[in-house]
Amino acid sequence: MKKKRKKKFLTKGNLAVISVILAVFTLYAVITLVDQQMKIAEKKEELGKIQDEIFLQEVKNDELNDIYNLDDEENNAYIERVAREEFDYSKKGERVFINIAGE
Repeated sequence: MKKKRKKKFLTKGNLAVISVILAVFTLYAVITLVDQQMKIAEKKEELGKIQDEIFLQEVKNDELNDIYNLDDEENNAYIERVAREEFDYSKKGERVFINIAGE
């Protein structure tokens, strides 16, 4: 009678193949994790920029709400200030001096 031999699964050839497959999978996992971390960092930076823009817009909105809620006297003073600063207007009979030295 012949004895049946069980074939060993972990032979030298199989171990080499399994080692190569494991090394390739590990390399793939590491590369994927590094790529994901880089993408996360980029998105966090983008989020920070967007949050800064939101903050600036909220400040502008608050200023506009304050202007909108002014009474007539304050509104007239605001209009006068903007006309003087932004459009270089002056009152009738008022002398305007321009500094040509640029200081």
